Amino acid sequence: MGVDWIIGARPPQQPVTTPQNQPQAEKLYYVPILDKWMTQEEIINEIKKEHTVIIADWTYGGLVETYHVPAFKKYVKDKYGVDIEVTWVGTQEPEVIVSSVLQALQAGRSAPYDVVAIEASYFFRAKSASAVAPAVYVGNFLMGNLKNINPFFLQYQPYGVVFQAIDTAGILANKEKAGWIKDYTDLADPRLKGHVILPTPGTVHFANYLVNLALAMGKNYKNPTEMQEVIKFAAEKIHPNVLRYTVSEAEIMEYLERGEAWAVAWWWYLAPVEAAKGYPITRIAQPQGNVFLPGIAWIPKKVEHPVLAQIFIDFLMSPQMWFALDFPQYRDSKGDFLMLHQNLLNDSNFDLLPDWIKPIYKDLYPYPLDKMYEWYVFPDYSYIEAHTEEWSNLYNQLTRS
Repeated sequence: MGVDWIIGARPPQQPVTTPQNQPQAEKLYYVPILDKWMTQEEIINEIKKEHTVIIADWTYGGLVETYHVPAFKKYVKDKYGVDIEVTWVGTQEPEVIVSSVLQALQAGRSAPYDVVAIEASYFFRAKSASAVAPAVYVGNFLMGNLKNINPFFLQYQPYGVVFQAIDTAGILANKEKAGWIKDYTDLADPRLKGHVILPTPGTVHFANYLVNLALAMGKNYKNPTEMQEVIKFAAEKIHPNVLRYTVSEAEIMEYLERGEAWAVAWWWYLAPVEAAKGYPITRIAQPQGNVFLPGIAWIPKKVEHPVLAQIFIDFLMSPQMWFALDFPQYRDSKGDFLMLHQNLLNDSNFDLLPDWIKPIYKDLYPYPLDKMYEWYVFPDYSYIEAHTEEWSNLYNQLTRS
C-alpha cells in the first residue's frame, strides 16, 4: 500500500546524533576580594600568577622555617598542584605589624602583608580603621575548612577567624606547691610570699593581669571607682607576695623550672610546654572567666596576593596544620608539638592527637571545646589599651607609699 507502518504501530526509530565536541558547563566558584566567579583552572592559574604569599605571624619558637612554611607549601601543592614561595615575617612586636598595614593603606599603597595573624586587640584596631577585607566566612570556596570548626572560632566572620584555643592571659601554677589556687584573688594568700611573678607595670600584660583580677573580684574594669579598688587590692595584698616583675618569658621559665615561682600571671600556652618537660605546671581557669587574647587571622584590604591569602587561612584552620599530620617527627617530639599545636578545631579531632598527649589533654587545653565559652571573656581591648598607663601609674604610686 505504499505505507511501511500501520496505525497503532510505533514509527521506526530515527538515529540520535550527538554534536561532536559540545562544550560542557564548568563549575564556577565565587572568590572574595577579587569579586569574581572563577573556574578551578582559573583559580589555579591565579595561584601560579601570585606565586608568593607574605604572612605576618609569630615566630613559634623557631619552627617557622622547619615546619610552618614547608607545611603550607605542601598544603598548596597537594590541593592545587602548584609550587609557591612563602615569606614569613615572624614577630613578637605586633604593634609594628598593624601600624605598617594602616600606614600603607592610608598612603594609598598595597598592604605589606597578605595575611596578619596576631593578637586580638590589633585585629580590632585594624577593623575599626576599616583596614580588614571581609573575606573570611563559611561558604568561601577557598576556605572550606571553616565549615568543620567549632562556632566559637567564627564569631568575627567575615572579617577574621580565631585560630587559637588556649593562648590567653591566665595563671600558671605549680600544682605541687600551690595547687589550691582557684582565681586571681588567691595570689594574695600569705603562703605565696616570695613566690609570685607578675608582668611589669606599664605593659599590656600587666593591664590584662589587673582585668583578670577585676573579674575575680566581681568588679567592672570599665568603672573607674571599682578599678581603683582592684588596683588597691593588688598593691596592698598581692604586691607583698611578688618575687619578680618581668615580661621576659625566658626568665619566667627559669623561675618556674627552679621551683621558685609558684604562681605566674602570664600566657597559658606555657603550661603544656613546661608540663611536657616534667615540671608540675598547670593553668588555672578561674570560674569568673579569663581575658582571652588569642590570635585572630585576617586579610588586609589591598593585598597583592589575595587568593593565596585566603588559602593560607584555610590552611591555618586545617587538621594538617594543628596536628602535623604530614610531619611525624613533630608529632613524636613533645616540645615541638606543644609549641605548634594550639587548636583542636572540633571535638571529633581528638582522635588525631598523638597518643602520648591524649591522657593529659583536658588538663592542658579546653576540652570539650565548648569550655571556651565558660573560660574566656572577650574584653574591650581598646579600653584596656587606653587605660594601661593610668592603671600602672596608680599601682606604682600605691606600692611605693
